[in-house]
Amino acid sequence: MLLAAFVAFVHFLAFFVLTTTLVLQLGLLSESISVATARRILRADRVSGIAATLVLIFGFLRVYYFEKGADYYFDNTFFLIKLALFIAAALISIYPTLCYARWSPELKQEIAPGISAPKLLRIRKIIHYELIGILGILICASLMAKGFG
Repeated sequence: MLLAAFVAFVHFLAFFVLTTTLVLQLGLLSESISVATARRILRADRVSGIAATLVLIFGFLRVYYFEKGADYYFDNTFFLIKLALFIAAALISIYPTLCYARWSPELKQEIAPGISAPKLLRIRKIIHYELIGILGILICASLMAKGFG
């Protein structure tokens, strides 16, 4: 029982960290980004990737070992929607990560990265879509908890 509670705690904590780092990135992204801000964005992106990985790992531990069992979850429509939303958010998050990774050579030389207005808008939209996906995941989780699906 205690192990199940710990696994659930880490799952939820990672989910909250993921959400927080996305909001942080959104707040830091602007037309002019300093070297220090760019480094914060890179760190937030790395932490969000780690958090998303932990959400997935501990979520599947819960599904297979600690909750109602894989058959229950994989037969639940809202669980499948949750999983699809998570996968969609993970896939669209690749674009901002690749954009941030391209800043590394400039940052090593202490040069602030330049970002075009269209690219900035695209990254901000993607982060908004990820956050909307998180809201969808929360709605599905609430419905599952009440026996729907």
